[in-house]
Amino acid sequence: MYHKRKNMKKYILLTIVVCLFFGCEDKHRKMQEEIQTRKERLQHHQDSALQASQQEVQRLDAELQRVNRQYEQMKRQAEQAHAAGTATYEQLSNVTKMRMHRDSLQTQFDVLCAKIKYIHKRQKE
Repeated sequence: MYHKRKNMKKYILLTIVVCLFFGCEDKHRKMQEEIQTRKERLQHHQDSALQASQQEVQRLDAELQRVNRQYEQMKRQAEQAHAAGTATYEQLSNVTKMRMHRDSLQTQFDVLCAKIKYIHKRQKE
């Protein structure tokens, strides 16, 4: 009778260990699936952000070129008027505002380029 109890305890203990092992294995498999899903979501998010940033860079580049041409033209006219002594406060103020707008666009452009560079770096990892 003592032997049967001892064997029964061993059997129950072995059964518990096997159940725990399979439970852990199942949990590990589920965690691996979750990790893979997160990696896929991250890749999708990075691709979306990259595409949106690239489109925004193209738009900003065109706008920056347009504003740059307009600024240079306004600057030349203001310098000519200043040399002739006919420059007005409004004209000089408009040139300054245009330069500030150009600089703002340039900053936005630089930030987006850095963002794209960072996304490319993260995608390589």
